Amino acid sequence: MANYQEQIAQWRRDRAQQQAHSRINELRQEHAEAIRERDQAVASNDLDLAASADDQVQYLENEYRQLVGPQQPQVHPQWANWMQRNSTFIEREGQRGVQAVTEALGYMQRARNPNSNDPRYTGMGMTPQQIFTPQGLEKLEDLLETHGSQFYGVKFDKNEQPLTMHGAAKASNLDQRTYNSFADAYQKAKAAGRVS
Repeated sequence: MANYQEQIAQWRRDRAQQQAHSRINELRQEHAEAIRERDQAVASNDLDLAASADDQVQYLENEYRQLVGPQQPQVHPQWANWMQRNSTFIEREGQRGVQAVTEALGYMQRARNPNSNDPRYTGMGMTPQQIFTPQGLEKLEDLLETHGSQFYGVKFDKNEQPLTMHGAAKASNLDQRTYNSFADAYQKAKAAGRVS
């Protein structure tokens, strides 16, 4: 059972959280109102009022960010899968591996320069949307495998990646459906304790 001081501390935390939640709701309403006021002022060509309303919009947005806190950046699912599949490379190479991946991604995104063959000044001109596709990540792996030791001092080997269901089916010379039925049967037998 919590002592009196712990109960007061918890009560204060709960109260502060409730006040922050209430203020966030108020901020949303005030923000929508300030945006309406700004947009109406712009529409009626009252730029002084529009500037004042926009200052209020920015003030409310800043207060909202302070209450909500920094948002964690979202990791692209394809990137998360790639990092998981290549964890052996990252763990073995450490910071050099991370640096190699970062620089290879930079090369992939850098604009093409027809006047240079130096990889520091030219690139592949890909967008992040193109990179975070299976084909784009395959190109990243090709870059690391082909040029990793030369440019970054790391050894990247696609064969270190664990097999996927598709890769295992292909290696077994089975179609995906047949392989999946064998895998399901194995999992059921394992769950029943018939295999270890």
